[in-house]
Amino acid sequence: MFERNRRQNRLAKETSPYLLQHADNPVDWFPWGDEAFEKAKSEDKPIFLSVGYSTCHWCHVMERESFENEEIAAILNEHFVSVKVDREERPDVDEIYMRSVLIFTNGHGGWPMSVFLTPEGKPFFGGTYFPPDQFKRILLEIARLWRDERQRVLEVANEVSRAIAAELKIIMPVAEPLDENSADLVLKSAENSLLRSLDKTNGGFGGAPKFPPHQALMFLLQRYEATKRLPLWEAAELTLRKMALGGIYDQIGGGFHRYSVDAKWLVPHFEKMLYDNAQLAQVYAWAYSLTGDPFFRRIATETYDFVLREMTSPKGAFYSALDAESLLTVSRPSSPVPHKEEGAFYLWNPDEVKAILGEEDGELFCKIYGISDEPNFVNPHTGYEGCIPNLLKAPVENWAKTLNMDANELWAKLDEWRAKLLEARNRRPKPHCDDKVLASWNALMVRSFALGYRYLGDERYCQAAERAAEFLWSRMRKEDGTLWRSYRNGIAKVEGMLDDYAYLLVALIELHEITGESKWQRRAKELADTMVQLFLDEQSGGFWFATEKADLLTRSKPSIDGAEPSPNAMAALGLLRLANATGDERYAQIAKRTMETFGGMMIRIPQGMATMLCVLDEWRATRKEQAIVSERPIERIWFEPERLVLKAGEISPLKLKVKIAKGWHINAAEPQPNLQPTQLSVESKLTVAERIDFPKHKEVKFSFANEPIKVYDGELEIAVWLRAKPDAEGEEVLNLRLRYQACDEKRCLMPTETKLQVPVKFEP
Repeated sequence: MFERNRRQNRLAKETSPYLLQHADNPVDWFPWGDEAFEKAKSEDKPIFLSVGYSTCHWCHVMERESFENEEIAAILNEHFVSVKVDREERPDVDEIYMRSVLIFTNGHGGWPMSVFLTPEGKPFFGGTYFPPDQFKRILLEIARLWRDERQRVLEVANEVSRAIAAELKIIMPVAEPLDENSADLVLKSAENSLLRSLDKTNGGFGGAPKFPPHQALMFLLQRYEATKRLPLWEAAELTLRKMALGGIYDQIGGGFHRYSVDAKWLVPHFEKMLYDNAQLAQVYAWAYSLTGDPFFRRIATETYDFVLREMTSPKGAFYSALDAESLLTVSRPSSPVPHKEEGAFYLWNPDEVKAILGEEDGELFCKIYGISDEPNFVNPHTGYEGCIPNLLKAPVENWAKTLNMDANELWAKLDEWRAKLLEARNRRPKPHCDDKVLASWNALMVRSFALGYRYLGDERYCQAAERAAEFLWSRMRKEDGTLWRSYRNGIAKVEGMLDDYAYLLVALIELHEITGESKWQRRAKELADTMVQLFLDEQSGGFWFATEKADLLTRSKPSIDGAEPSPNAMAALGLLRLANATGDERYAQIAKRTMETFGGMMIRIPQGMATMLCVLDEWRATRKEQAIVSERPIERIWFEPERLVLKAGEISPLKLKVKIAKGWHINAAEPQPNLQPTQLSVESKLTVAERIDFPKHKEVKFSFANEPIKVYDGELEIAVWLRAKPDAEGEEVLNLRLRYQACDEKRCLMPTETKLQVPVKFEP
């Protein structure tokens, strides 16, 4: 292993714990930015892009094996410009290049992500973790290809870049009309799809590896609460119980690990992520509120306590993650040299337990929690082994019957013993904590604590939510109202993305609901307006994940749930709730259009759209009255003349007249932020629209907008100047499309498109 006293590279100036972990590497790393790309262009070198995060086990392995290797570092420094990215700070970069890795590897992605780019940022080869010998061979071969077969490399890069753009277009949604009937059909279809995919033995959906299905559980509980359909609750209950009994749940300290490598939730990948614990704690709290089952309250409370104890900063913000690996004590491993092992902080053997609890109590604890001389965890790469405490053999209530004890009495003993084991465990070397503060993940935790207070009534949760929300508003919001994404050591950086805004919007609304304080609603409205301005795709619907940046190959509209809820769904949820709370229909219409934009995906892949389905269910429940109200902002549309006669080659006007109802207006033809302009298009084979003249607009101030809005009201006349083509003869039906958005003094309706037809006769 190299000496740590070498000169640090550029990453030493960064704040990301992941980038700082690589600041002592002999690799001449650059952070993502213009400097790296300019160097690649000026020196005519390809870029090696390495993406990971600070609690990623295989990222640590590749660093130790390759990035600390002097020979490999020399190859990288000579032939490449090497760039490090923290995927948690730049998920937009991670998403785009992960798509290229999935292309190169036929669907096998993961971290660390290793991608080779042209100086323009186009990917031409990639993978994930590479063993050092293989990585060295890859580097030398790519350096040769860049030198000797440049054209071939560029062709691959162009082809892959086009494929990524095409893939994004493919998953770009097709809008589906939304009404109460269609919503019910979509929701029931999604319920049945989830129930069919349920693992009826172990809970969850699908096989190993198994990730906690946070959003699917939220959907099941929400629909069970609305319909009382028992299979929905049974699916949720099975999954909640099996996860909480397994090794994926930290039976000693509370909180959930990232995922299970097996189907029965026994062996976890040991890292702990803030977003997992935020979402799971609120689901268990909700399950308790629906059933009164103290087991669900216990799991929610222990998870919240874990976050307050181990992932909360002195200023009230929440840290991002705890690592999967930690140093072994010298007395435990077969090797006399202290080193890091995955799970070392969490594993036990019977002798360790009995040394702390005593022989009799320790033996009973080991029996209940599955700790024996036969380890249930063995690291296949290092041979390190131990036992993961779990209750999968039998829940505590069953053990109480076997022992002729009251279940509450046994739980009290176990709580006492677990507290002693936790105290002892805390004397072990602790896993690394990624202590950066991410706006999006903190917002998820704020929302979770607010819901925890609502369902469990613990005042600490309300206080934690308010304190963290104040931190985000005061430390991670700029004077212009935009958000920073990341904060560490007093420095906020990286422009906020859609998830930062959408998650915080929902969290602020939850805070307003539990406290009644008007400042949270006022802040939610300010944030919603900024989010809409920055990310809304007014033309096609939905929200872009990032603002248009020069350093991105392309942009996406994330609608599918992952480990975190869909940013588009959360944006729609926040806007819907804000509309319901304030009466501002603008927000409801944007929320509805967002759902319609992704309506086809809710039908085709409901398992990936659980959060959007939750929004759809809430819209169906809360907007029913508004949905059946009939409004006619446009009283009449007609043409003068009603039948047009044109001579070949002649230009003649067609006047389209619109009578707007009293109290209503439509937006002017001139584009305005967040508003659909009035537009008219003409479709004809025999005529050409030379120009379209709109009338002079008015500027009017309305309560829902800060600036005056350009509008038409009363009676509107649009002149379409048509020229018949030289060979035009006979008759034709002229097709026109009028697109407009009607508003009154308080709200705007969804944009409407009206198809119109005018008969045209051509004379020689």
